[in-house]
Amino acid sequence: MHQIILIRHGEAAKSPNHADPGLTNLGQQQAQLLAEHLQQQFPDGRGVRLISSPKSRALQTAMPVAVQWNKEIVQEPRSIEIPSPEGLPLAARLDWIRALLNQQWDQLTNTQRLWRREMIDYLLQLEEPGDEYHTTLIFCHFMVINSVVAHIRNDLNVVQFHPNYTSQTRLNLQQGKLTVEELGQQKAIDNLIQ
Repeated sequence: MHQIILIRHGEAAKSPNHADPGLTNLGQQQAQLLAEHLQQQFPDGRGVRLISSPKSRALQTAMPVAVQWNKEIVQEPRSIEIPSPEGLPLAARLDWIRALLNQQWDQLTNTQRLWRREMIDYLLQLEEPGDEYHTTLIFCHFMVINSVVAHIRNDLNVVQFHPNYTSQTRLNLQQGKLTVEELGQQKAIDNLIQ
């Protein structure tokens, strides 16, 4: 069995005009606390692989644990946040995401469904016989986590829960089947998708 932990990035300095914001000061503190927590769970990172979305907020969340364990962060484009509809201006993305929260996966475009399928396919290939890793940490995004949980539950609702910053959603992968072991800590009701 292979353990996969989907870790939501820390608080980002989001702006309607910035496509790839980094972490806020609070987000950097969250990433440091996460690294300390992960060290307790996986001393020196033995048997743990680090994967991250290429977005700055995810990479910066992964960095403290990578430095602590002296491990490489592998950037995985398939773990990036859900793509916007073609032609949607960046300033309109937040409103689109808010509307998306009340939709179902079969209402989305082919591009978004393909993004989701590619992410699931990527996760399913992480269990390799004889692999030195027993756990993969994937530093990613709100919609990535929800898309995977919805797939596992065979639930069409886009939003399954509201993962908090640096929360850890634990999955098990065994014989080509993903299961949810534990959902990550949920975000407070105010400002759920920030």
